[in-house]
Amino acid sequence: MKRFNSIIAIIGLAIIATAVTVVSCKKEQVPDTRNQSKTTLVQILDFKRQLEEVGLNPNEKTVSYMSIPDAVWNIEALFNYTYAYPGYSYGQTVCSDTTLYMPVCTNDSVSLADLYVFNGQMYDAVLMLYQAALLDNKQFIILDVEAGERNGNLLAIEIHTLQGSMKGDQPDPDQPHPWRPFMDDDILWFYGEDHVNSNGFPADAADTLTGMLNANLVSIAPEGYEYVYIGVMNKFTVLGENHSNPTSGYPNVSPRYCEFFKENPTAQDYWLNSDQMNYYYLGERHLVLNILPNSGTLPVPTDHCLFRVVVNDGKNDTSIGHFTTAFYGIPLLASQDSIHKEIFQ
Repeated sequence: MKRFNSIIAIIGLAIIATAVTVVSCKKEQVPDTRNQSKTTLVQILDFKRQLEEVGLNPNEKTVSYMSIPDAVWNIEALFNYTYAYPGYSYGQTVCSDTTLYMPVCTNDSVSLADLYVFNGQMYDAVLMLYQAALLDNKQFIILDVEAGERNGNLLAIEIHTLQGSMKGDQPDPDQPHPWRPFMDDDILWFYGEDHVNSNGFPADAADTLTGMLNANLVSIAPEGYEYVYIGVMNKFTVLGENHSNPTSGYPNVSPRYCEFFKENPTAQDYWLNSDQMNYYYLGERHLVLNILPNSGTLPVPTDHCLFRVVVNDGKNDTSIGHFTTAFYGIPLLASQDSIHKEIFQ
């Protein structure tokens, strides 16, 4: 799995400007919040209506405003409601980031006219990132929108996207051996680089760990429903961050980190056996449930669920290893008959 970063500085809005331990919500643990979800979904659709009205009446003299936090929340929620497909199983995935700039007012608000323009530019920027991801059977998974630093009347908006190669419906998370999911001692997995394993199956260690973690930790919506995630947050590590792994056993596995990492690797070090896969599966599990939710200056709130894990592979001049991105959000339960998704293209 690869991660790409880019910065798109959209400042040319002058014309407009002058006018906890979480958090795996397993299938059996997610509360039935249909009524609350309906209320929030109505709010998202009302924001869509407001934007459409601005687009249909560009010469309207009455100016409406929205607070910055509400604006950020709404543009993320509407995009994910419309284009995100987090409830499928994916093979290879690509994280891509960019930064846009939104015009804001001195009273920490955004005019709906400015927000309408920005929303269109955000769509174009995300589409460019999506099109740059070289994946088979590609689908957009999730968008995370976060307010960054402010410079005068421009607010940096950090955009984090995830797209993947779709495999179909997410598999049942109740695996037969959730605490030792890799049982075959004869198989070796190459650490990354989309390399086939020793049986010739097209899945490297990073992608295989990604699939197993999502299968075991992420809730599936009841039949006839799907989850729409709001308040999306992403937490991540970098190559070599090296959190201690509390897992006991597997004495032949080293180093004892949550994520696979090797300095000055030999040719043999590029291949992971079943003991290593089990050990790092348990380490990744601890990382995304206990360490990452409490990392940084803004912990993940307790009402958020883990809904997507991505184990990335990477290397530098002296090391190879894995690093991780995890996505958390509030799940809204929506009937599949009531939500009309669009294909992002």
